[in-house]
Amino acid sequence: MKYHILWLLSLLFITACNDKDSFTISGNIDQAKGEMLYLYRMDLSGDVALDSAQLKSKGNFHFKQPRLNEPTFFKLALSPSRFITLLGDSTEHIKVEGRADSFASNYSVRNSIGSQHVQLLQKSATQLREQTDSLIAYYQNLPTEEQEKELERISSELRQLVSEYKARTGKFIMDNHLSFASYYALFLTLSDNNTILNVMDRDDQVYFATLATSLNQRYPESVRTRQLYDMVLAVKQEERKAQLLEFINQSEGSGAPELSIPNLQGQEISLSSLKGKVVLLSFSASWDQASVRENRALKGIYQDHQNRGFEVYQVGLERSRVLWEAYLIQEELPWISVSELTHTSSFAARTYNIQRIPANYLLDREGNIIGKDLFGHLLEEKLREVL
Repeated sequence: MKYHILWLLSLLFITACNDKDSFTISGNIDQAKGEMLYLYRMDLSGDVALDSAQLKSKGNFHFKQPRLNEPTFFKLALSPSRFITLLGDSTEHIKVEGRADSFASNYSVRNSIGSQHVQLLQKSATQLREQTDSLIAYYQNLPTEEQEKELERISSELRQLVSEYKARTGKFIMDNHLSFASYYALFLTLSDNNTILNVMDRDDQVYFATLATSLNQRYPESVRTRQLYDMVLAVKQEERKAQLLEFINQSEGSGAPELSIPNLQGQEISLSSLKGKVVLLSFSASWDQASVRENRALKGIYQDHQNRGFEVYQVGLERSRVLWEAYLIQEELPWISVSELTHTSSFAARTYNIQRIPANYLLDREGNIIGKDLFGHLLEEKLREVL
């Protein structure tokens, strides 16, 4: 008897240990006798088949997988159109119950907060999708003369529906900013497959940015975290580029952003120190033949106008101090030459949104931009005008 009890205790201990090293999804699907049930892991690159089972008369199933290292999305599918999304974590033992004929829309899930959140988020998005589809269908079925009368009202209702959805979902994301369920919320779509929340929308962007920061702190190695973080970073960079481009395109008469860059001797020279002169802010490189040709042409213009208060402040997109010095000596460039020695990663070039070289901006005596990409006779004409 004593040995029998010890054997049972050992068995329970082994089972408990196994449970700590595995993740399971089990449950029951009514009226699905003979159907195949498939388990997929939902990777960014696509669904990965993990397991399958043919359901018996009672509809019971049990899938077992290794312990999860991070929250992971799974798809439990009877067919391509009848599936549910689950969000598993660590060693959860998720229980799912449903019916074959309404599996995708009507199921219950236990033992997984993430999966329950995903279900609620999906229901909210489905409701919005049905409401917007209904309004659009109503409008499309109206006679042409009635459409014009109803357009403003229907547009207003659509905006209101989306606004209310975004408010609800945004609150969920901010309240659950450490959950991958919030990640799921970011990418829910309408019937046209466009996401409801838009990373390019300034109001929505706060949700993407907040979640990217939070998940990056908690799950820095996650592929989804990296994807989201890179997405937000790319959008921020594009916005900055657009702002800079707008600034540059509308820059005539506005002050030029300050630069302070070392010359060959290591002396920091600021752009603002040249106020009182008409300055050509030039971006060039010794390794770029177009820049070399332009500099040779610029030497003549510089010599003609330097005594009248004209100066060139040339930023070299250089990587090697030795090659840069050899170029300056060989070409005998007479103006101010500076370089961060960061090649095409130049901060100055990013500040002025330089997309190609050679490039330049002409600044008046007060440091305001009065011209852009002026070369040859165009530069000479502008200099005659302002000098």
